[in-house]
Amino acid sequence: MTTPLEHPTGDIRPFELLSVTLQAEGYDEMAVALPSPDESGAVAQPPPFPLREGSDIRITLVFRIGRAVEGLKYVDLRKRQGSEVSRTEVLLGSYRPGGPYELTLPPERLPIGHLARDTYEVTGTFVDADDNVLGHETHSFEITKD
Repeated sequence: MTTPLEHPTGDIRPFELLSVTLQAEGYDEMAVALPSPDESGAVAQPPPFPLREGSDIRITLVFRIGRAVEGLKYVDLRKRQGSEVSRTEVLLGSYRPGGPYELTLPPERLPIGHLARDTYEVTGTFVDADDNVLGHETHSFEITKD
């Protein structure tokens, strides 16, 4: 029997993302659909989350660690109409094997104004101290007036 972090090859994955949720004022908690390929191998992108301009949002991450990870950080890259608009790195710390670990990232306020109202593609990447990519997630949100 294999553990959840063990590949069929017997290798232990250092990181497994279990869930990502968005919390925004005035909205129910929104679960980000983690990538899972269909029969053809394609990964379907869910529709963007609608969020009101100026809302305070928080992202909660739940993950497991298969072997010790030093200097884990979360890199949040946002694009609008194909162009990078922001890049934020949050140091999460060092972890020993186990979990699940649950972390809520610092809150952020969404921009306000008609120029900010658009759809944003987000790629969250988990990187260790040696800049090895351990995992990633993608989602999108749309900033709306109401």
